[in-house]
Amino acid sequence: MKVLLKENIDRLGRMGEVIEVAGGYARNYLIPRGFAIGVTRGRVKEIEEQKKVLGVKAARERDGMEAVAESIRSKPIKVEAQCSATGKLFGSVTNRQLAQVIEELTGNEIDRHKIVMDEKIRAVGTYKAAIRLHPDVTIDIEFEVQGEGFVPEEPPDEEDEAGERQEASPSRSAGADGPGDVGGTGEDGQLESPGSDQEEGTEPGVDAESGPEQTDEPEGDASESPDPDNDSDSRRE
Repeated sequence: MKVLLKENIDRLGRMGEVIEVAGGYARNYLIPRGFAIGVTRGRVKEIEEQKKVLGVKAARERDGMEAVAESIRSKPIKVEAQCSATGKLFGSVTNRQLAQVIEELTGNEIDRHKIVMDEKIRAVGTYKAAIRLHPDVTIDIEFEVQGEGFVPEEPPDEEDEAGERQEASPSRSAGADGPGDVGGTGEDGQLESPGSDQEEGTEPGVDAESGPEQTDEPEGDASESPDPDNDSDSRRE
């Protein structure tokens, strides 16, 4: 059966076209719902008038969809969704959510079935989708999925890493214990000089337990001679 389409119907035809369909489909669905009118020999003149009217209507509709497409392209599209700390979504972003965001931004209601996304969106990031607004108007858009409360971590700069390594390395300062230090700090908090670990009251080089250091020299000074005055007195006597 031949019918004149009064609406654009996916996988069937455009407004103002005369197409051939099954009789039952035309009588039970298309014609009762106002999507088409039957084409008969007695309605040829009426059909021609309807085709002209529908042609004008289709052109206006196409121009309107071009304006909607331009409005969508001109605004950044961001979809917010709950996610984990790693950016993985609790669920996925659907074409229904994207249609709602577009309607909020532009004020134009978009049929979610006309939005095609190439992949399942399960993490934050930037994605692409195609929107078939009209048989002659299809646009490709880019949108961003943002996680609520998610802050992406940026790698630290090389200068910052160098500064952190310098602060983390042990610094040498006066008074710190270690090889080559001038001295340490005692229990009372005072600076100790080298050799302060010797017992009080002893001289350097003298063992406190064994006494003065023993030498191999005989007692008395061999270089000392008798007093000449004392010797003369003994002779007189």
